[in-house]
Amino acid sequence: MGTQRRHLTVGDPRAVDVLDRKIRARVRDEFAWRRLLHGAATARRRHRQVRDNADMGFYHGLLTGYAVALKALEGKVGQGRR
Repeated sequence: MGTQRRHLTVGDPRAVDVLDRKIRARVRDEFAWRRLLHGAATARRRHRQVRDNADMGFYHGLLTGYAVALKALEGKVGQGRR
């Protein structure tokens, strides 16, 4: 049975929630992971507080950077698709 991937768009509040769940599910008791968790939580909180689209875009971009950091900590950056 195949799974269907949902692609979330920039500015979609669900994308922020999905990233938060992914980080929390993968966090380990290591310094880099704790920093990632703290930074992402701060960005998520501020993303929800702002009302201006430009500000929301900034925090969404910041959270996208945290998603890349998550992949780097997992060792999945630079491997390419197979």
